[in-house]
Amino acid sequence: MDSNALYATLPDLSARIMRSALVSETRVDWDDFCRTSHVRPVRFDGYAGQLLAQEEMQLQKSFAACTADARTIWFDVGLRYRAIKYGELGLAMMTARTLGEALQIACRCQSLTYSLINYRYAAAPNGSCALIGTSGKLSESLHDFTHYRDLGAIRTLIADVMGGELPLERVTLTTPPPPDWERQQRYFPCPVQFNAEQTQWLFKPGAANLPLPMADSDLVTLYSSRCDSMLRRAQTDGTIKGRLAARLSRSDSEFPTAGEAARMLALSERTLHRRLAEEGTRFSAMIDEARYSRARELLMDGHMAIEQIAVAVGFAEPSSFSRAFKRWSGMGALEYRRQTQGRDTRPA
Repeated sequence: MDSNALYATLPDLSARIMRSALVSETRVDWDDFCRTSHVRPVRFDGYAGQLLAQEEMQLQKSFAACTADARTIWFDVGLRYRAIKYGELGLAMMTARTLGEALQIACRCQSLTYSLINYRYAAAPNGSCALIGTSGKLSESLHDFTHYRDLGAIRTLIADVMGGELPLERVTLTTPPPPDWERQQRYFPCPVQFNAEQTQWLFKPGAANLPLPMADSDLVTLYSSRCDSMLRRAQTDGTIKGRLAARLSRSDSEFPTAGEAARMLALSERTLHRRLAEEGTRFSAMIDEARYSRARELLMDGHMAIEQIAVAVGFAEPSSFSRAFKRWSGMGALEYRRQTQGRDTRPA
């Protein structure tokens, strides 16, 4: 999911997949889970709905954290991402003329997928092709989650558009093997290499030109144009406050200065401050909120010392962080950690 299109609307079927997995693996209440993810409660009334790509990304972050002790399900969850569950994008891929065209559509419109990895398409003169992935600045647990989930999801997607055939030559991932790989490897007719330098899906010679069983030139044109329209709308929708908040939520390093944030949003710094004021907030307040949000996540995770968290959220001194956290939450950071760890809802 590209941060430039976090206001794209996606089918809620990925959220349904995550909810089903949570119900089977944990005792977490779905509404509580959504609130922890800082998104509105996602309701399911029997009819397919939509949610913002930004909300989908937040749900995935929380899902990865919630199931960190049950990583064996991440690949299995990915297998449930059938092509049709991508909505208009899935239909565009399924009705493409060739496998190569389907993969190019997926890469061009990957903001409409559920993946946190950015894939680009590459082709060779002999008709072979590849998907080459970069994962950016994802945390270690989210990096593993999205690779294992994509391992299942892309495998399913290829099988769906090809009518069951998997013309794969090799897959390489920048992660260690999943915990249950001996069972999972039977899904692949090719070698899968782990701890590689680059994430790649490499296809056999001639695979790019393989015709698809549901190819339809009229339908692929129709659904591709709808995907393009969705992307254009997503890039212009949303308040400046919302777009900035989405950017800040994805920042895994230092938070940007006002000038840097303005450039990210294609605005002047003066315009950024003016637009935020019109929307009832200030840049400094949004940085504070982003720091508070990240601090809560790290405190709940429990793997970092308070001193390390202080540095991670932009404070030179732990004492400054402690004062700020008490101002934000009304309690000290250690007290917050004890309270949240005492509310662990996972089964023993």
